[in-house]
Amino acid sequence: MKNYELVCILDPQVGEGQYEQAIEKQETYIKENGGEITQTDNWGLRRLAYTSTSLKNRRQGYYVIFQFTAEPTVIDALEQTIKLDDGVLRYLLTGVDGDFIHVPQLVADNFLEEAFARPARGPRDRDRGGPRRDRDDRGSRDRDDRPPREAPAKSEAAEAPAAAAVGESKDS
Repeated sequence: MKNYELVCILDPQVGEGQYEQAIEKQETYIKENGGEITQTDNWGLRRLAYTSTSLKNRRQGYYVIFQFTAEPTVIDALEQTIKLDDGVLRYLLTGVDGDFIHVPQLVADNFLEEAFARPARGPRDRDRGGPRRDRDDRGSRDRDDRPPREAPAKSEAAEAPAAAAVGESKDS
């Protein structure tokens, strides 16, 4: 027997009571074919990362994870029954090497939004300890407004060999 994980995204329009029936359907199929379910995690209704016609243009899905052990011959038949089930939007069936990993508690969907939300603040000049500096205060960055650059002054030593070379060509 080999360890497997099955992640199913169920259609949210099936209805609240229908989720339990869809979960029970998958569990009974695995058990009837000689498999043993070690863990079932209901993640609940979650927002999907994207939508498409294959997802029936749904924006949410009901996530369920099954961790089970079964013979490899059961897997093909299990995939066929999942593909034919209209209540399953997507599924992922993977083989697990070693022991199962169990996540004790999932993070809420809006956890990151709440964690990184900025607290309400007063005017900006009070937060930074000084007056607010806008782009206009830094001065213009247009090249037309700048004074023209002066060419670097040439040293006398650099001019002397050039004059000597000119003088030699006139004498010859």
